[in-house]
Amino acid sequence: MKSVIRIGSLALIMLALSAFSIRALENLSSQHGFGTGMQLTFPMRPPQALPASGMSLRVWISDFYGFEANFFIVGSALSFTPRAFLKVINLEIADLYVGLGVGIFAYAPPQNPLMLYMPVQGLVGLEMRLTPRVALNGEIGVFGFGGTQGGVTSGLGVHFYF
Repeated sequence: MKSVIRIGSLALIMLALSAFSIRALENLSSQHGFGTGMQLTFPMRPPQALPASGMSLRVWISDFYGFEANFFIVGSALSFTPRAFLKVINLEIADLYVGLGVGIFAYAPPQNPLMLYMPVQGLVGLEMRLTPRVALNGEIGVFGFGGTQGGVTSGLGVHFYF
């Protein structure tokens, strides 16, 4: 039953994308430049920060290369995540990109001292424009803590481009 729902959801998304792309006459991500917005992230492994949300700043320095800086509050500590992106598919209303970054955050497990984590992240994302200035994005990726176990993460965001 779950696989039927997943296949149905995927079919609806693909149908919506094709309907939008039929109507789109221009590349809405062309010359995007600087954008600001909100990002929500869902790490699937401790330290438990489910979900963490915060401010996101994106800069596409060309139609294919971009950078992002996310600022989250995890527990009571500020988290910072710089990332770099490369578009692998550039369509009129949706772009597929890959990215690499590092998360920098403090975590204080119960009855343990404060620890600083710096997991490396790799991700795949889809950015879909609702208008030439507003874009939604969804991401899935992996992260690792160096010598310790890593995990899977996903995220959702919305950005307004100037």
